[in-house]
Amino acid sequence: MPKMKKKVELNKVEWGQVLDGLACRVALYEETVGYYEDGISYGHIAEVRDADEAKVILNYYREIILKIEQQLGKEGYVESIEDLRRNLG
Repeated sequence: MPKMKKKVELNKVEWGQVLDGLACRVALYEETVGYYEDGISYGHIAEVRDADEAKVILNYYREIILKIEQQLGKEGYVESIEDLRRNLG
């Protein structure tokens, strides 16, 4: 699949919303992995075949967050998602 790269211009609050939404997806897939591995869920789980599929998707979301954090950090926006939440909170 060819790589599509786009530049997106958002302000600090908007980037915070994007990162927060991605962090919610990470939490969902972490919960899903836990359900498949331990048989226990304390919240919602995603519709996937098994823990392996959930881990692949989980890692995909983590990679997206890391890329955004690295790029925003270079531009002086934020050093990590935790810093962004603290600054917005």
